[in-house]
Amino acid sequence: MQMKAKTIFLIGIVAAILLVSGCAQQAQQPGQNATGNVVITDNIDTNSNQNGVVKVAKVESGDAVKVEYVGTFPDTGEIFDKSEGRGPLEFTVDAGQMIPGFDEAVLGMKLNDEKTITIPPEKAYGEVDQNAIQWVSKNLMPQDLNIGIGTKLMAGAGRPVTVVDVNADSVKIDFNHPLAGKTLQFWIKVVDISKSTA
Repeated sequence: MQMKAKTIFLIGIVAAILLVSGCAQQAQQPGQNATGNVVITDNIDTNSNQNGVVKVAKVESGDAVKVEYVGTFPDTGEIFDKSEGRGPLEFTVDAGQMIPGFDEAVLGMKLNDEKTITIPPEKAYGEVDQNAIQWVSKNLMPQDLNIGIGTKLMAGAGRPVTVVDVNADSVKIDFNHPLAGKTLQFWIKVVDISKSTA
């Protein structure tokens, strides 16, 4: 009888230890989720998953981002540029490296977000400027260059220009960007975000 009482007492102690141990394992430290992983708390947006609430970074001005993209003309569907085969395009948002409409499009996107946007000329390469179409003397051109209508040349800073007319002494060059005056469509996918530390 005394042995039976001791056994019951020991079982009670073991049960109490297991109960306390289980509660201690469920208690979470601040900044941890149910699996004990640290939860990111210094970004912007929130998403919920099975382990709790996790903050998710959104693209902000000054962030360095990498995107995959395909650029098309919305009226024809013709592709004029794409990242495939060259790797993602990397740039700093709002640093003047991209056309304004592209910068605006990525703001607020999250990692692996994708979207299709249409950018009007005023937020792309601008309208066609007639003053940027000028006659240039052939004497300023390399003598061995075979120039005809449609010939592509490189102007200062590596900017492409196009010959639009030719006569005996001169060539008429369009210094506008080749995409000036055009509405552009882009499919964009954000594949990396490096938050600005500024």
